[in-house]
Amino acid sequence: MKILAPLGSADEVEMLAENGAEELYCGITPMEWIHKYSPGVWINRRNPFAGLPSLKELKRAVDLAGRYGIPVFLTLNAPAYVEGQYPMLLELISHCTDEIGVGAFIVSDIGLMVAMKERCPQATIHVSSVAAPINPGSIALYKQLQAERIVLPRSVQPSEIPALRAAAGDGIELEVFVLNDGCVYEESFCLTTHSAGAFCSQAQWDYEYFPADGDQRLSAAEQAKLAQQVQDYREFVWFVNDCGCQVAQDGLPLGPCGLCAIPKLYQLGVDSLKIVGREGAPYRKLASLQLVRTVVDQVKAEASEAAVIKTAKKLRNQPQFCDAGLMCYYR
Repeated sequence: MKILAPLGSADEVEMLAENGAEELYCGITPMEWIHKYSPGVWINRRNPFAGLPSLKELKRAVDLAGRYGIPVFLTLNAPAYVEGQYPMLLELISHCTDEIGVGAFIVSDIGLMVAMKERCPQATIHVSSVAAPINPGSIALYKQLQAERIVLPRSVQPSEIPALRAAAGDGIELEVFVLNDGCVYEESFCLTTHSAGAFCSQAQWDYEYFPADGDQRLSAAEQAKLAQQVQDYREFVWFVNDCGCQVAQDGLPLGPCGLCAIPKLYQLGVDSLKIVGREGAPYRKLASLQLVRTVVDQVKAEASEAAVIKTAKKLRNQPQFCDAGLMCYYR
């Protein structure tokens, strides 16, 4: 089981490598893409300013990571691309593979995967969670497209992983999310970007109900139940949205977390744990990595599951959030 850490700058490579990262991933938006399509058309699932600023910087990051024996993966996981965008994407993939040494590409668009196998067979495909690899049938499809890793969506639970592992076989790795950032809905089926803001994570709206039949009115009990359901939903959205975009008093990141599930994920043969947040501050990346590294080391030292969970909750130091259960990826 490896730890995949987010990278926002080549200057972060040493920090992440020295603190236990075993894989790195990042994004990049070439200026040619911005000039042709504008900053509002994202080349991956994060805005253009969340990635490395240039191919030169990407090359520096790959070279620095290479000194530690750490591969760098590049995100090309917009929900879909139009056919006219493929030539620029394929040229970027070929250059990043042959000239820069990128280890793999995190891809969601099936058409791009097919084009990569035809035009850039030397490039390695990691299927993005945005591609909805959520059942054995989808895994079989991506296996046909010669993917070497599947990133399982956040909604996939440990009880579902054995069937997905069986469908993947020995030749395909499985990667799961372990820390930071959630999605209110199923990201795999979302065709928007956050260029206008993450409107889906906003829940502080006013509402009123409209009777369906003439003078029908909700009873006082029904109104109370509706109000409670809305409050519950707002609480859920708050947790998913990194606990109101906050950090804890000790500076550690808040938000969706899978630390307690690492023993189970390890037993299930998960190959990589993904820390989210390439757009985040360096300290957020470092603190997140140290949290995950500490728990993984304890798991690999064969500590009991109960002992690992106790350590994870102590590290989080947020018992009220852990007890709520709404901050957990894997409930």
